[in-house]
Amino acid sequence: MSMKTAVLALAVGLSLVACKKQDDAATAAAGAGAAATEAATAPAQPAAVEATPVADAATPAVAIFDINTVPVSDKPLPAWPYVSLPAGYQFYYTEDLPSRTKDLARVPLWTGGQLLWLEGKVFSDAIDNVDGKTYSKFEVRKNVQQAIEGLGGVRLAEHSLDEATFKANESALDDFRGEFDRIRDAYWYGNDADTYVIRRADKAIWIVFHSSNSRGGLMVAEGPLPEAPAKQ
Repeated sequence: MSMKTAVLALAVGLSLVACKKQDDAATAAAGAGAAATEAATAPAQPAAVEATPVADAATPAVAIFDINTVPVSDKPLPAWPYVSLPAGYQFYYTEDLPSRTKDLARVPLWTGGQLLWLEGKVFSDAIDNVDGKTYSKFEVRKNVQQAIEGLGGVRLAEHSLDEATFKANESALDDFRGEFDRIRDAYWYGNDADTYVIRRADKAIWIVFHSSNSRGGLMVAEGPLPEAPAKQ
């Protein structure tokens, strides 16, 4: 092959390569344009939803109160309001106890796991020491417990209702605490408060006791027996 012919062949080859590169570039550009056109005309898709941590709303199962777990008491009952105070202590309205009773009222009762509302006869008053007697929270509480248990009563709770229950019933509890101010602190969450029930054949008697270091409060509520929970 002559030098002239070789140079001519090389030139043709280079020209063909250049043409192929131009064709490839044109094809790629056309593809990109088509993709852009397709993206512009395609319907918009919803953006991915970002997961947000949600506070655990699960609450402990309510411990449904069953009156059938409490034995029936037939022990003789003293005069209303049934609970005798130890020597050296008296109700604040001891000279006018009838004024501390409402023939019909609606009051809450904390069983330790459930808040019940009772409609019935209700007594409430403060407990004070008499002159010459130093108030002892331990003494009053122990004697009240013995007096109630002597009537066949059973203690259901030693603390007031929990915060979640209080918040869920706050409006109704505020009304109650305003009306029955002598026992109001037994219905503020986190406080010490004893709840007892005396189950009689035809009724239930509930007693709520609360005490600070200088004064106590007692409520006695009497009404129909609560319905037993339905069997599963």
